[in-house]
Amino acid sequence: MNSNVDQRKPRLVFFQWDHQPNANAAGYLLLHMQQQVKCLATHFDVVVINRDCDYAEICDKHEPDLTLFESGYRSHGSHRIKITNTNTHFAVPKLGLHNADPWCDRRAGFLSDMEQWGIETYFAIATMTPEYMPAVKENLFVWPNFIDPEVYRDYGQQKVIPVTLTGQAYGLYPWRQTVFPMIRDRYPCLVSPQHAYESKLASQLLSGEAYARALNASLLVPTCGTMGGEVVRKHFEIPGARACLVTERTAAVEAAGFVDMENGVFVDSRNVVERLDYLFAHPDEIERITTAGHSLIHSRHTLRHRPQIYQWFMLNRGLQFGEKIIQSGPFADLAKVKRSSKQESVHIVGEASDRVLLKQGDLLLEEGKVEEAKQCYARCLDYVSYLPEAKFRLAICALQEGDADRAHDLLVDLVKVTMTEYGAINPDPVEWAYFLLSLICRGQFERARRLQDFYPSLSHDEFRRARLVISQLSRSGEGSVSGRYGRDRRSIHQIPERSDSEWLARFSDILERCHQPDLANVLRAAPIGGSGTDEKPASLRFKRDASWRLRLYSGVDGLMIKLRLNRLRPNVPPLPEFRYLWHLARGLVPQSQRGLLRRIRMALSRPPVGTGN
Repeated sequence: MNSNVDQRKPRLVFFQWDHQPNANAAGYLLLHMQQQVKCLATHFDVVVINRDCDYAEICDKHEPDLTLFESGYRSHGSHRIKITNTNTHFAVPKLGLHNADPWCDRRAGFLSDMEQWGIETYFAIATMTPEYMPAVKENLFVWPNFIDPEVYRDYGQQKVIPVTLTGQAYGLYPWRQTVFPMIRDRYPCLVSPQHAYESKLASQLLSGEAYARALNASLLVPTCGTMGGEVVRKHFEIPGARACLVTERTAAVEAAGFVDMENGVFVDSRNVVERLDYLFAHPDEIERITTAGHSLIHSRHTLRHRPQIYQWFMLNRGLQFGEKIIQSGPFADLAKVKRSSKQESVHIVGEASDRVLLKQGDLLLEEGKVEEAKQCYARCLDYVSYLPEAKFRLAICALQEGDADRAHDLLVDLVKVTMTEYGAINPDPVEWAYFLLSLICRGQFERARRLQDFYPSLSHDEFRRARLVISQLSRSGEGSVSGRYGRDRRSIHQIPERSDSEWLARFSDILERCHQPDLANVLRAAPIGGSGTDEKPASLRFKRDASWRLRLYSGVDGLMIKLRLNRLRPNVPPLPEFRYLWHLARGLVPQSQRGLLRRIRMALSRPPVGTGN
């Protein structure tokens, strides 16, 4: 009977990363990924592909009705698979899965993957992701976290633990940082150690049934959803295992159905002791709230209550011209509506602490209060040390202050995260545009001019403006770049809307502050779209890169192109700050010979006798 039912299910091929390495560290991460497959299997015949593969071959072999691509994950243990030949089998719909935190610094890589694979509709596991990727929120749905009811259930354990404190409590979790010590110092607690995901010590943490049983033996278990006000798995695991959830009041938590003192307890640093004293003095209240929370989870938040991907598949199959699919809330079902109805998906608009600080900083920056804006952006990094929006804005502040070197370093780091740490095919277009602009501000115009076409498929209005600056300063007259030149690559950054003339005037001022007055004057005098003359002004004589190392890098890259070895070229600019030669060697040299390569690279790092650097 079951096998016949399974045969009638639509087939889903899930291109999932290889998460098996986490088994030796944070094994619960591997369990999470296995539970996602189990959830999908409630509606689909799921085929998991977690190795490098050819998309066309996989489709020919498995004949899927739908394909799902995991992307944007940050764990250092998991292996990102390579998928080629995705521009085939157009009849098979494709979905992207952003399986990561909303603020993750791999979001630019996710957007690059989606463009490369031709995917225009996405699901995210985090309820706040639309607020962190507004460029794609119209095509972004939420497939929220859930529990496996076979694991998180009432085991009938005796309630011998007054409070269990579990989970990370560093800067990303300001509520836990404040509340956990207040609870730990007043009540008997079971305290779980805090180990990083990639640490081997993480393998010693409770997970799966052992973790669920520990929760089941606890009366109260506090958790929070980070500075972003997210709903994390713990929000469901705790009441799902029949413990009383103590948490922070957020829009996302309330959207999940939690109500203070009914099925959960909302506290902050001002009232946590008063609330917990009351609860311990009234055990019947704990029992009532615990029972209601357990009922909420098992009626709304198990893997059987997450049909959103299946709903999209069914709705999309019958979608007519003039119709679209929307989601009325992060935990809601998907529905089909007329485009003319103006109905849109309803996303949570929370008060994520980093978003608040970014907005404050942006207002201060517009008012010219650069130092105060920097303080706001720096405070964002106290929550998430790698937050790309904060780092990008600090680079803008550095340019405003005339510190082109600082801006360059920040932008190099951002591009490296996407290109080398994540391995995307191209960087965020706004970050790349401002990297080129930072080179110009450092007086390295020729370098910027050579690199402007390094990622030929990259397109964005801000990148167009960077190319416009290069065109104006070079006076090449090689066509106008004042209009858009292709479909925009989506960016994680939001740039204030300005006309080209206003934008160019602002950048001219930045050039002046960065000690490039000649470039600033030329840019102010040049008409938008190029002057049409091939002659450079007499005052502008751009120098070649003087360093022999830079000429070497450029020459090697040029040789790779001449020899038609583009497939072996590193996907990073031919510059030492991007470790171009190291990446080239990894592609050319077998692993057994990479020690020799390191010695060669060290030799190349020393200038030849009699040569200046």
